[in-house]
Parts: sequence; structure tokens; C-alpha cells
Amino acid sequence: MLTLSVLLLFGLVCSKAFGESPAPSVHWGSLAFPDQYSTLNTGLTLDRFTPIDGAGAKYDSTVTNTLGFNLITFSWTQHGHDRFEGWSINVTGGISPTANQPSEFFQNKVIHQLRHLPPVPSFQPRQDTDAMFDGSVTKWFFKNKTGFWGGGFSAGTIYQEQFLRAGIRRLQVTPDLYHGDWGAVSVRLSGLGRVSVQENGAVLHQTKPTSHIFQPALAIGQYNTNERGEQYPTWEVEVSATWDSGIFVNGVGQSRKQFFWSAAFICGPVRFETWNDSLGNLSKSDFGPTYGATITIDVFRL
Repeated sequence: MLTLSVLLLFGLVCSKAFGESPAPSVHWGSLAFPDQYSTLNTGLTLDRFTPIDGAGAKYDSTVTNTLGFNLITFSWTQHGHDRFEGWSINVTGGISPTANQPSEFFQNKVIHQLRHLPPVPSFQPRQDTDAMFDGSVTKWFFKNKTGFWGGGFSAGTIYQEQFLRAGIRRLQVTPDLYHGDWGAVSVRLSGLGRVSVQENGAVLHQTKPTSHIFQPALAIGQYNTNERGEQYPTWEVEVSATWDSGIFVNGVGQSRKQFFWSAAFICGPVRFETWNDSLGNLSKSDFGPTYGATITIDVFRL
């Protein structure tokens, strides 16, 4: 998988390309929307699972050890123009030296200290190398590609998945608030529904056979148009909420439903996003077992 990832990365660098979240981030609470424009991303994505919360209560699932995925990722999206107008394809890959750090540091020493929460203990952290590979095809509709439907897959050591998704992406809901050299500032709405079939992997030995995800999001940013007529954010702040029917199951096979929040920031070629499952109890504690963050760079916008 490492060799395949490296070959694909170097092969795609010569294309006009951007990127989606690598698995398993979508089930940890990250934004799950397809890319509206062609681009190439590379960076680091952290996804952390702990079987015990900050209050010391055990999370009722079949996963009994701490998982710290440190995914070195690339993601390429290509939109059709002369051929396959209105369609896009995506290839995303990541390889992880799975370990307790650095995700434990960011969760406990940064996020929990800032929010004055107790640290989340680790339990027998997984020490191994894991990899995931994702692919998808998307059909776009309406002006500025605000409507979409499509499907794809995720495969690797963590778990396997095939999914269908549909929704709206960056639908402008306010008039332009400001015009400048970097484009026009406006508020935009997104929403997504996703259904998937899941299979076990080397890490998650027991997953829920099906999963449903609903994700609304709201963003404010400044949007410009590239030479291909594609709108993209020169800067953007976006927040979302996610309901996931669950990838984890307990000992009797019942799914563990989760609520998440996510916040993403784009400034030029740099994108940062963080997500957490504390949506059900923001003011008091870290409500569940997962946490994640990513930072990526758009190679072509450098």
C-alpha cells in the first residue's frame, strides 16, 4: 500500500488537482463532502479513539485499546471539462504509523487543557502500520455545482466500506457582502446524506453492517473563480454538525450512534480542520471516544 500511495502521488502531481477526507475521518466527524473544484492535497490527518472517556467511564464497544492513526495523506480530485462535463473523480490515500502520539498530546495537552477538561487516559495503544485507500465518482448539478450525488469505496487495514451520497455544497444563501480582488464574500449552506455498507478490517474486527450519516454545514468566506470557471474559497470558515448511526458496535452487536461537530478553516493553499464527538455535552465533558484533526496544503495553489 505504501508503494502504491507513493506512485499515485508522484503520478498525479503532474495533473491539475484537490482532496477529500481519508477514511476513517468521516466516521470520526470530519466534513464528508466531495470537492467542487479540481485540486491536489497532501498533509497529515490524525484520528484518535480511546475506549475510556475523560470521566473514566468505559465506552461500550468491541474496540478495547487506544487507536492513534497518524495518516500521511494525499487526495486528488479531477473535474471533467471537455469530456465528462459535470462529473468528477477522487482518489485519496493515507498511510499511518499508528501510535499513541502525537494525537494524545493534541487531545489532552491542547484541546482538553484549553477547555479545562480532564485528560482522556490511554489503554494498550495500538503500535502498527495502517493504510487506507479511497475512491469516488460524483455527478454535479445546478449553477456553480451546488448539487451532487455519487458513490465510492474505502479499503485498507482499518475497515472496508462502499457508500452512496447526495446533497448540496456551498449554496449561496446571502447576497454578496463584499467585493474585492480575492472575490466576493458570502454565506453558504451545505448538506449531505450518506448511506454505506461496511465490512470488518484488521483494526476494527466488528463493524455495523450499514451506516447512515447526515451532515449540515454553514460557511462564510471569500470565493473566486479559476481559469476553468470553478469557484473556490480564497479564505473560508465552516462549521458542521454530524449524526452517524455508527461504525462501532457493542458486545451484543448494537450500533453506537454518535453526534459530532467540526470546524474547518481555509486560507490560501492551507486548510485546517478539527472534529470531536462532544456535541452532546459541549459545556461539561468530552462526550465520547473520538477526536481528530487535519492540516493539508494545496500543492498547485502554492
